[in-house]
Amino acid sequence: MTIAQRAVRGTAFVLISSYTNMAIGIVYGILIARLLEPEHFGVFALAMFFFTLFDVRGKLGLEYAFVHRQPTTDELFATHFALQVAASIVTLALTTLAAIVIAQLNYPAATAPLMIALAGALVIESVGISARAALEKELAFARSTVVVTSALVLSYVAALALARAGFAYWALFGQVAVNALIGAFGFWWAYRRMTRGARVRFRFDGALARWMLRYGAVMSLGAIATVLLLQFDNFLVGTFVGATALGFYALAYKVAQWPTGLVTHIVSRVSMPTYAKLQDDAARLGKAFEMSLWIILTVALPLALALFVAAPDFLLLLYGEKWLPSATLLRFLVGYAVLRPLLDDTGALFTAIGKPERITTVLVVQAITLIIVGTALTLVFAAIGTAIAVGVAFVVGIALTYRFVARALPIDLPRLFAPSFIAAVASIALYWVCARAFDLNVLPLIGRVAFKGALVVAFYGTLLLAFERGAFLARIAYIARVWRGEVRGS
Repeated sequence: MTIAQRAVRGTAFVLISSYTNMAIGIVYGILIARLLEPEHFGVFALAMFFFTLFDVRGKLGLEYAFVHRQPTTDELFATHFALQVAASIVTLALTTLAAIVIAQLNYPAATAPLMIALAGALVIESVGISARAALEKELAFARSTVVVTSALVLSYVAALALARAGFAYWALFGQVAVNALIGAFGFWWAYRRMTRGARVRFRFDGALARWMLRYGAVMSLGAIATVLLLQFDNFLVGTFVGATALGFYALAYKVAQWPTGLVTHIVSRVSMPTYAKLQDDAARLGKAFEMSLWIILTVALPLALALFVAAPDFLLLLYGEKWLPSATLLRFLVGYAVLRPLLDDTGALFTAIGKPERITTVLVVQAITLIIVGTALTLVFAAIGTAIAVGVAFVVGIALTYRFVARALPIDLPRLFAPSFIAAVASIALYWVCARAFDLNVLPLIGRVAFKGALVVAFYGTLLLAFERGAFLARIAYIARVWRGEVRGS
């Protein structure tokens, strides 16, 4: 198949898997939230922040170096595998030392042991990372998605069983550990099937290892910035407001990521290897990037709008009355659901074409913004101030990153963004007009959630089609032609 066919079909497999995983995850999230208390989620989020802060493996950028280097050889695979496992062991050692210090501070008692346990799960996970990277580098998403979904389902079952048995925080860790264990075995099984059982010759190459570390070193600062950008808000709320408040914040943040998860997961897994294969063809690369951007705006934005208008009813329906304090936070955080995949897509682009320093610059600026603005707003407005600061950091990141994109690719960004932005603003305005004219709260709870969400999505879809009907239908037709194999040389 052509690269375009493999990318489109890979996207379809990932799309199906992501929606399946999201549906299963929603059910799991509802059940686990009803079994545990907000404080349990808050303590686990704190432990996750500190563990992620000391995670060496996640900051080396080894997967990106692996995907960028063409083709995959035994030396490349073996070197990547050895570096992954070694970095995970170093993480375990550093996290253990950090946990000793954390245990002496004014944090919940379970925080330190949870940190060590999470680092141990990382060692298990690292065993399968090279196999997964090799699968997705060749756009073999049908194989990897089977493993991802199976691991998630079994890990959710394990976590619910532990929660029902009264293990609280450890139920949340159980989900991470079981997912890592099954994934490690599963990716190796899928990789061996793809290579038809070919034996991997473990030839560690010192020169290649140094190249991978140098390549990743450019991204290490960005990885650290990413940790701060995605986790520092948990630290702020957990430290200055409290574990229970962090539980409410963590749930709102998780729900706000649902549209992000549906799109970012697809973009990060499919677009980067596709961009890497097209890195020497600017015209085709620009077309691929434009298609990814269109998918993000078409899928994530209407879902974010639906979450925004139905937030209180949505949380009441799924999680129960005890989680209603998360509703206001969810409305502040939902903008993140659209901005995050836009940034992830540009990150995949610059990494794939060998210019990771550009996205590193963006991440550092965002992290500094969140630290300064987030600390000030949290001290004044508590968790709501933190949520506002997250939005500010992502707006700053969007403004900077798309300046870099405009210099790198021959695409018209205002033309791509304007229809979606106008349609989104107009959709919210039309929704509030309808909400004032008709009392939607007379509907049953499930009816309110469905009708409010569907109403704003319908407004958005209608307006977007009105603004760019020709381009919209042309892109759908192109995807269909590629799927059928009618587009050659792509």
